[in-house]
Amino acid sequence: MIKCSRCGRKYKGRGNWNYVFRGGARVGVHCPDCQTPEENAQAAINEATLEYAMDEQGRPMARHKIG
Repeated sequence: MIKCSRCGRKYKGRGNWNYVFRGGARVGVHCPDCQTPEENAQAAINEATLEYAMDEQGRPMARHKIG
C-alpha cells in the first residue's frame, strides 16, 4: 500500500502523486496536498529527463534518459 510520506494519506489510484527518488531508489511519496510548488516543478523536470522502471523485485526506480 502506498501512503504519503508526509501526511500518511493512502493512494487510491488518482491524483498527481510524486515519488521521491534518491540515487535511483524510491525513498518516499508525496500526495498532491503535501507537494510544494518547487516539488511540482521538479516533478515536471524529472518527467522530461528521467525514465521510470521496476527492478527485479518490483521496486520502482529512476534513471536518466539517454540522448
